Amino acid sequence: MIVNAKNPCPECGSFRIPERVADLLANGECPATYVAIYVYTLRQYEADNKNISNDRIAEALKVSLIDVVNAFLFYSSQGLLKIHNFTSVDNGDFDIEFCFEPEIGVCAPPFRPSYKSSEISRHLSQNPRMSQMYKIVGQILGKTLSSADTELLYSFHDYYGLPVEVILVLIEYYVSKDKRSMKFIEKEVGKWASAGVNTIKKAKAYIEKREAFLSYAGQVRTMLGIQERRLSTRELTYINNWQNQFSMPLDMVKLAFETTVNQTGKLSFAYMNKILESWAQNKFRKTEDVQKKNPSTKDTRTSRYNFDDLQRRTFEAVNSPKERKSDNGI
Repeated sequence: MIVNAKNPCPECGSFRIPERVADLLANGECPATYVAIYVYTLRQYEADNKNISNDRIAEALKVSLIDVVNAFLFYSSQGLLKIHNFTSVDNGDFDIEFCFEPEIGVCAPPFRPSYKSSEISRHLSQNPRMSQMYKIVGQILGKTLSSADTELLYSFHDYYGLPVEVILVLIEYYVSKDKRSMKFIEKEVGKWASAGVNTIKKAKAYIEKREAFLSYAGQVRTMLGIQERRLSTRELTYINNWQNQFSMPLDMVKLAFETTVNQTGKLSFAYMNKILESWAQNKFRKTEDVQKKNPSTKDTRTSRYNFDDLQRRTFEAVNSPKERKSDNGI
């Protein structure tokens, strides 16, 4: 409980702290150390002590310089600071600018802590399982890990919070898919961490679900005849909804495709989605369910677009160009 002070003490002085700073602490999004660094630095700013160095901040608070650097990087990612003249985590000499009003329309870069190589080496010497993980990852990737790779790999455990065994399963899985870029793998690590994949059992279930989606999406691509290009993010979202939200069998997706082409004359994911959403709401799971409700629904053999016939007429047109317009209508 918090109660009002009976006798305010204005001579003690005070300064304002953005609400967002407290909210980030309360939500567990930042360590208390970061808040201490922010508040102490803000106090120096209010006292017009603007020449204080990051080394001096670390010394005053009895924290490491890397903690100060990471705190400022974190608050920068939250739009509460701007960082100027930053070169690397090994050089803690840079400038900061407090931002008391968030900039509208400006997206802050995502935050991930930086680590010195000496810090990583110290932790590896104290944790044999982590040290062994580095050797195994190097073997899986078939290369010697660079300093950037080493730092990224360390963040998978320290920042994203994945156990060593889950990290190994994740990397081995994506390498089996010929995805060897550590930057790509980091994106997937973020997804696994957000999904709470923190055990081997959960990792297996996550991979099985992903494989099921890839199989489903691949069959949809074949069905729609779009194997020559990559699916867009929006198209993948639609397909994910059809499989996981609507639980639509592939033959229902095929019928929705045929209905879409029959009614619009073209492929439209949005139009297909509306059809499948309507069928899901009506609990249609078989093509017979649709045809009972709407007897006018027809398959490609009687639809306006008969693809087999179209392919045949196209072949004939190519081989008899003189008769193309009059005989084939193409």
